[in-house]
Amino acid sequence: MLGNNIDETEIEVALQSLGFTKNDSKVLLTLCKYKILSPADIAKHSRVDRARVYDSLNRLIEKGFIQKEPIKRGANYQVIPIESIFKVIREEYKQKIEDTLKLEKAISELEINKEESEPRVWSINSREKIRKKIKELISSAKKRIFFIITPDLLMTELGGYDWILKDLWNKKFSSEIQVVIALKYIDTLKEEMKKLLKISVVIHSIEGDSVIPFGLLITDNDFLLTTLDQVKEAPEYTSGLWLENGIPKQIIGYEHLFRHFISSECKKIQLTPKKIPYPS
Repeated sequence: MLGNNIDETEIEVALQSLGFTKNDSKVLLTLCKYKILSPADIAKHSRVDRARVYDSLNRLIEKGFIQKEPIKRGANYQVIPIESIFKVIREEYKQKIEDTLKLEKAISELEINKEESEPRVWSINSREKIRKKIKELISSAKKRIFFIITPDLLMTELGGYDWILKDLWNKKFSSEIQVVIALKYIDTLKEEMKKLLKISVVIHSIEGDSVIPFGLLITDNDFLLTTLDQVKEAPEYTSGLWLENGIPKQIIGYEHLFRHFISSECKKIQLTPKKIPYPS
């Protein structure tokens, strides 16, 4: 930023920031001081080599900032009114600003929308990576969350259930998103289930004693499918496939799998109103 009192050196530097070369700024400034000069006098006062002076004069003539006397030999050069020079510069910058706005719009239109980008399938392994991806998908969901929750995500020994049920509660409480979940119901989950049911989360209890073969999380255009590594006392689902930005025909099969599972393997949990005893 320029101050109120600017010396000649600062003016030269400022002119260079506006697109003038170092020699052009010296030549222009010399002509502004002396109004009309010969190339030899310009070289003397500007301390620019005479051969370089001619290069600068040609560039400044091309810009329309100086004029040459209409004679063949020994012509002098004269600067146009300084206000005209800076009017031209301001107009050029105004045009550049308009061009940046047009470029910004044009480039943004070249961007491939997320919905149109190529779907990708990623392999995910390890408890930490799967849990991190579950949190990310729940957080970014906008329309729906369909979730078959595997038992390892609810076991105290493997990190507890607070985080996952809290994330689901927070998501549903703060939006109109559709949330449907299926899980193995245990008594310790009773109060958490009540909280979720009160905010219209649809819950299905997985029936029977057989081991759940897979976990499935569908959110908008993504899904995460996790599979059981091995059956043991505390089975974990630490292998998974994540589909990023899928297309409808890729998602629909997993939607059918989800709906089939909750209809054939589950029982819907509902809030039951308290019974008020009849007065005796």
